[in-house]
Amino acid sequence: MKDITTINISRAMMTDAESIQILTAKSSEGMYKLCGWSEDEINKHFSPEKIKEGIDKLKNAISNFTENDILFVAKNETSQIVGCCFADKDKNINKIEAVYLLDEYQGSGLAKRLYDEAFKLLDHKNDTFLDVFSLNSKAINFYKKRGFSETGKKFFDERFPNSVGDVLEITEMKLER
Repeated sequence: MKDITTINISRAMMTDAESIQILTAKSSEGMYKLCGWSEDEINKHFSPEKIKEGIDKLKNAISNFTENDILFVAKNETSQIVGCCFADKDKNINKIEAVYLLDEYQGSGLAKRLYDEAFKLLDHKNDTFLDVFSLNSKAINFYKKRGFSETGKKFFDERFPNSVGDVLEITEMKLER
């Protein structure tokens, strides 16, 4: 397990977009394998063209962020982005979008630190929800330790079909007050 005492957590900047996009791709590969995707499907989904497209979208999103958009990055002592947390709030609900970590930081406490930083900025009078891949038991357990419970709502994310047309099941969770 990595030592996280030298990790710096800060709000993301436009210059972080490329590193964030690469991080999210790297940290997602294992989840897609667990969901039955082949190496070819993963390589296609995370092709250089798709990564570039994601970088451009992320740069655009960051440039249009408001106070309701939350994106924290965790940088190691060499300023490499090793984790990030996306969240947002609107007038009615808060949403934890995702926490991503490089594999070597799993179990180090870094996800908790990222989540805690984002959580501080949420509107605590509103309900907080998140969606997580149903097969991602590590993430589900992480969120349960933070007070989330499954709402019973499940849906399929049509944006992510594999070669045989299977789509990923998503579980909705809500923070209990």
